[in-house]
Amino acid sequence: MHLLRRNHEFEYRSLSGADRPGLADLYSDAAATRAVLVLRNVPSGEAARALSALNHSWLPYLLRAETTLMVLNLRPRVNGGKARAVVLPLSA
Repeated sequence: MHLLRRNHEFEYRSLSGADRPGLADLYSDAAATRAVLVLRNVPSGEAARALSALNHSWLPYLLRAETTLMVLNLRPRVNGGKARAVVLPLSA
């Protein structure tokens, strides 16, 4: 996997109707058959909405339609613990 885009800033509409900022990193293999999208600064309950916004605005320009995409929502470290990533069920 190699990095296609790092720290891409985007906005998505939250459940309450407010526009919220998020960050995304996109990795792809050399053949562009698999890709990994890492969402950062997005609450886990709103990750699906953030992914939907990226699917309509950014991802179609970077990935082919047949590319298999795995989406990870990165949760920052809390109280000295490790950062954790959750795989979104929409992408697995």
